[in-house]
Amino acid sequence: MVTARARRVRPAVVAALAAGLVLTSCGDSGGSDSAADALNCDHRATISGVAPPHAIEGTWQSVFIDDFNRCELGENWSAYDGRPGGAKYGKWHPSMVSIDNGALRLHSKRDGDDWKIGGVSNWPVTQKYGRWEVRYRVERSADISYHFLLWPQNEKWPPEIDFAEDVSSGRDEITAFLHWKDGKEKRKAKAHIAGDFTDWRTVGVEWAPGIVRYLLDGKVWAISRSPDRAPTTPMWLGLQMGAGACALRAEWGMAPCTRAEPRPLESSVDIDWVAVYDVMTSYASLDKSGYFDNAPGAVDLTDS
Repeated sequence: MVTARARRVRPAVVAALAAGLVLTSCGDSGGSDSAADALNCDHRATISGVAPPHAIEGTWQSVFIDDFNRCELGENWSAYDGRPGGAKYGKWHPSMVSIDNGALRLHSKRDGDDWKIGGVSNWPVTQKYGRWEVRYRVERSADISYHFLLWPQNEKWPPEIDFAEDVSSGRDEITAFLHWKDGKEKRKAKAHIAGDFTDWRTVGVEWAPGIVRYLLDGKVWAISRSPDRAPTTPMWLGLQMGAGACALRAEWGMAPCTRAEPRPLESSVDIDWVAVYDVMTSYASLDKSGYFDNAPGAVDLTDS
């Protein structure tokens, strides 16, 4: 199933990792050299046991849903191609993106002293404010990270909303980031949540005037309420893997990789579906209704 607004924009040529690394180019299509040995194109409504809703709580209405029940990447997606700008490790390659068994697969594979990694942008579905959700699972790897984010259509960074990323090997947590500009200074805030992300989970974000709320399995777990931090420019979704996670952990002052951590020569992220929503009424009325105040247990993002 694929539903979308009748809207197209020029393919984006810039995306980002949470560390601020941008790709060098973004092709118009991907997956021509499949990362999978064999493709299963049978239609499956969901492989994770949870289907994407077309409407949520009488509040959100879907404007785009993709459950990847086909063999081609499709016109609503663009596979990354090239080395991320400023990155020392890994090159994005369309062969690391495939559709198989009703899921979008982002693959990583050791290539000599380097890595081939997969990433895609959903650039045709660009909007200002909304709700994005991704149903996925990820394999353990100390060398490979992954990043789900919203990137500005005008390619002027920041802002950036990272609603799920992880550089740890156990896939037992995710980090959320929010990047913004304070005058000439680039700032960021973050929050963490634990969980088993080797099994199917749904991560997402709600973005409205002056507020960004991060979602896990439909519940708000982190929030930033600030008109100075929340983006005000249209954005699109990027889903991407990164290489050199062990080195990044050392550079960021995190716990170093150990010999006991898994370091397979290949690993993947499987994405069952992606859904994008807009409000049924207006963001002003949604705010007035108290909807954005209903977030029991949510933590505030802290500056980092």
